[in-house]
Amino acid sequence: MVLESILNPKNAEDKPWHVFIIAFIYTIIAIFFADQIFPTQSSMLAITIVTLIFVPFFQKLFVVEEEKEDIATKRASKENLFIRHAKIIYVFSAFFMGIIFAMSFIFIFFPNESVFELQSKTIEGLSTGSATFDGNFMLFFLNNTQVMLLVFILSAVLGAGAIFILAWNASVIAVYLGLIVNSLVKQGFTAATAYLFGVPVGLLSIALHGIPEIAAYFFAGLAGGILSVGVIREKMNSKEFRNVLKDSIIILAIAECLIITGAFIEAML
Repeated sequence: MVLESILNPKNAEDKPWHVFIIAFIYTIIAIFFADQIFPTQSSMLAITIVTLIFVPFFQKLFVVEEEKEDIATKRASKENLFIRHAKIIYVFSAFFMGIIFAMSFIFIFFPNESVFELQSKTIEGLSTGSATFDGNFMLFFLNNTQVMLLVFILSAVLGAGAIFILAWNASVIAVYLGLIVNSLVKQGFTAATAYLFGVPVGLLSIALHGIPEIAAYFFAGLAGGILSVGVIREKMNSKEFRNVLKDSIIILAIAECLIITGAFIEAML
C-alpha cells in the first residue's frame, strides 16, 4: 500500500510527528475525494476513506505491539506495561491530532456545509442535551464507557476497526474548534489569526476531561488490537496467548479508569 511505502509501521513509533503530517495530508485528500464523489454524503465518506487508508497501517502496528508481548513472555521481562506500549499511544495521538488540524483547517479556510453536515448536527445535539448531562457523572460515565467498549470490540473483532470511531471523534472535535474560530472571525479577527489562536484555546477548553476520555479510547483500541492479533498468531492455550489476554484486560481496565476520571472531571465542570 502507498501509505506503508511512505511511513513504515515499525519506524512510525519512533517518529510520531511523521504520522501527524501524513494524517493531515491524507485527511485533506480524503475530504476532497469524498466531496467530488458523493458530495451529499461527504461528511461520512471522508471518515470512511481515512479509515480505509489507515487500517492496514494500524493493523501492522498492532502486530508489532503483539510481538512485544511475545518477547516479554519469552524473556520473562519485568518491563512496565506502560513503557512497553507507550509509543503506540503517541502514534494514536499524532493520528488523532492530524485529523483534527486537517479538518478544522478545511472547515475554516474552505467552508463547505455538506462536508461537515453530520458533525455539525452531532454538536447541535450535544448542545441541546447538555442540560440533561450537566453535572450528571453517571450519564457521562455510561455514555463514554459505551464508546470505549465499542472501540475495544471493533479492534478485537476487526483488528484496527476502531480507527473509524477515533476518526469520527476527531472530526467532531475539529468542527467544534472550527465553530470557535468562526466566532472569533465574527469579532473582527482575520481567519488566520483566529485559527492560530482559536484552535489552541478550543483544545484547552476540553483538555481536562477530553484527554483522559480520548486516551481511554486509545488504550481500548490497543487492548482490542493486540488481542485480535494474539488470537490469530498464538495457540489459545499457550503461555504467549495468556500473557496477551492478561495484558489486554489490564489495558482495558486502565481505559475504564480513565473514563471514570474524565466523567468525574466533566461532571464537576
